[in-house]
Amino acid sequence: MKKIALYTLITLFIFSCSNSKDGAQVDVDGDGTANAKKEAHLPEASGEPGEIVIVMNKKKYEGELGEAIKTVFREPVPGLTRTEPMFTIRIIEPFEFNRIFKLARNLVYVVSLEGNSAADKWLQGTFSESSKEMILNDPERYMQTSENQFAKGQKVLQLFAKDDKTLINNLLENADAIQNYFNIAEKQRLADDLRMSTASRGIVNRVNDQLGVSIKIPASYELAILEDDFMWARYLPSVGPSKNLFVYVKDYKSQEEFEEENIIKLRDEIGQKYIYGDPANPESYMITENKYMQPVFRNINFRDKYTVEMRGAWKTNNFSVGGTFVSYTFVDEQKGKLYYIEGFVIFPNEDHRELIREMESLLTTFRTT
Repeated sequence: MKKIALYTLITLFIFSCSNSKDGAQVDVDGDGTANAKKEAHLPEASGEPGEIVIVMNKKKYEGELGEAIKTVFREPVPGLTRTEPMFTIRIIEPFEFNRIFKLARNLVYVVSLEGNSAADKWLQGTFSESSKEMILNDPERYMQTSENQFAKGQKVLQLFAKDDKTLINNLLENADAIQNYFNIAEKQRLADDLRMSTASRGIVNRVNDQLGVSIKIPASYELAILEDDFMWARYLPSVGPSKNLFVYVKDYKSQEEFEEENIIKLRDEIGQKYIYGDPANPESYMITENKYMQPVFRNINFRDKYTVEMRGAWKTNNFSVGGTFVSYTFVDEQKGKLYYIEGFVIFPNEDHRELIREMESLLTTFRTT
């Protein structure tokens, strides 16, 4: 089995309000009815990946409500070597809500029926009287989602409650659902922007023939290695981040293979067998960083299969290079095979949040054939 040098070389349930006649509706004109605009005539949404524009009372942002907003949207991304928030947020008052902000790719309205400031009244005016009655009588309903209010490709989220305390509680209790709404949106945008070339389609076909799996390979990626049990495709520019995808398949033996220590052990075996960082030193290979930071695990549903997600840092055993990764481990019971798929990046001293989100998006294209 050959090795190759590193240097040479992504079912969501959201509890939300329905878009019924009585549901809360965003309307910047304040008449309680959603603006009906034909998508064909809307401009494209704009903004940086992972950026969210939040329209709310800025004075409340300086208090407990603002702390809850930060807890939800600025929670550190797990598994990164440097602290990075899950999203980049921009807090604006209604009077600042100009055409530029209206084109934001991700837009949030934070509305409490408690408060008499001009900002509070404007935000409260985005709901009809029947919607306000619903909010007062049903404190468990706290959010509504919609799309393309001002721009194509725009995701809109309303967060609301009868008072600040109820809103804070709902935000903290449902942080995962709120985060997932935008995480899924960002990954879908990445998937929609994925472009393949004739060469990358050829790689996909070769991988399919060899391993019996399919995973989308973007244009500009090259096939670094292909064996009977392993595939590695990479994007290696002269300047900028290196992006890497690999797939490993083996016979499934027992449930113990899903234990955290065994997943780390498997990853390190793959790295030592196939991936090293210094062309002049064949003894240099990829390992999982678990001394200075531990990998982060969680159980997820991937393609209707029980899956263990792992996030963390990697390095070579001689510390020549390192980066971050995200991986999924799962079993195809019909085939009796265990799959370990991973995306890892190399981009020293730079942010990795959006790179790892991109890797997640690519991993979600994986299929067994």
